[in-house]
Amino acid sequence: MQGSRKARAKVGLVAIVAGLSLVTAACGGDGGSGDDSSSGKKLVYFMAPNTTPTRYIQQDGPDFEKAMKELDPDIEVKFVNGGGDSATQLSQANSAIAAGAKALVVVAADPNTSAGLLQAAATAKIPVIGYENPPLNGPMYAQVIFDPYKVGLQQAEYFKSQVEAGAFGSGPVDLARQYGNKGDVYTTEMLKGQDEILKPLIDDGTLNVVCEDYIKDWAPDNAQKAAEQCLTKTQNKVDAFLGFYDGNASGIIAALKGQKVEIPVYGGQNPELTGLQYMLTGDQEDTVLKAFSVEAEAAAKITLAAINGEDPPSDLVKDEVNNGTDDIPTAKLDTTLIHLEEGKDPGEIVQQAVDLGIFTWEQICDGGPAASTPTCKAKVG
Repeated sequence: MQGSRKARAKVGLVAIVAGLSLVTAACGGDGGSGDDSSSGKKLVYFMAPNTTPTRYIQQDGPDFEKAMKELDPDIEVKFVNGGGDSATQLSQANSAIAAGAKALVVVAADPNTSAGLLQAAATAKIPVIGYENPPLNGPMYAQVIFDPYKVGLQQAEYFKSQVEAGAFGSGPVDLARQYGNKGDVYTTEMLKGQDEILKPLIDDGTLNVVCEDYIKDWAPDNAQKAAEQCLTKTQNKVDAFLGFYDGNASGIIAALKGQKVEIPVYGGQNPELTGLQYMLTGDQEDTVLKAFSVEAEAAAKITLAAINGEDPPSDLVKDEVNNGTDDIPTAKLDTTLIHLEEGKDPGEIVQQAVDLGIFTWEQICDGGPAASTPTCKAKVG
């Protein structure tokens, strides 16, 4: 975006994402609730990490269940939520194993402390399929991810293009950076991708990094606190924020609105309602789209192969990624970055997310910061 964007009026409040649809398991696991042997169903557990990001509750889980049923109606999907705690997730895994699970599809609550889950499953000879933010330091059958290294590259390449276009004026650009949960494979790989593009600009003085923070659990409230501390430290002298994810962006934007300052926010991905809404209001510059249903379908196909004792499907699983102890067969999926453009209707840009089935216009425009935008008035009235 051009320098004039800084002066544009910004409106909206942080959207509160509600309506969680998956079952949250108690810390002790589900006990006998997972035993479906009387019906002859084969059990697969989809293990969400937390309620943030919201996608695993609202989209990936239901999409995975739908894809699994289409592949094999005799498979039943059970859902549990780790509440951001590895001990809880390990307890849930042990309960799933005791209930006769044929496979575990796991988004790690905390990848850094997830080795126990992988060891428990390996001991029970239950295949684990890592999903998007997978467990670390143990054996897995396979994993499926949207390539985090490429996501980091895409974010940084776009930000670099804005620097070169003069969006921040002349002289060094004072940049505040926010990362994901420290130690996550996704954080490590995204940072590698971003730094490949940005480090030369940092080294030659084009970029001056004034703040950098890892955001525990990728949580928006933690992102907001880090942004507030950065604004205090720099006395609001920041030219741009660059995050890792829409949750970073929403927290940063909340901090900016609280301080009544206007600073452009880059680095969205893993699109959430807030990210797309804030693109419509002009508060967020970009996001990287991921077709959640595509990942869920890929995971379902990989899971079915695991249950049937087959090798991971070669048309999907073409790479290997070391998770600390093992080289894990990996399916890497493609991503697309979208960004605001001067003089272009933001609705045309966000339409790409709608076309991928990530959210509907009704969802995007149902309350929240975008409800009163011209786009939402035109789309849903």
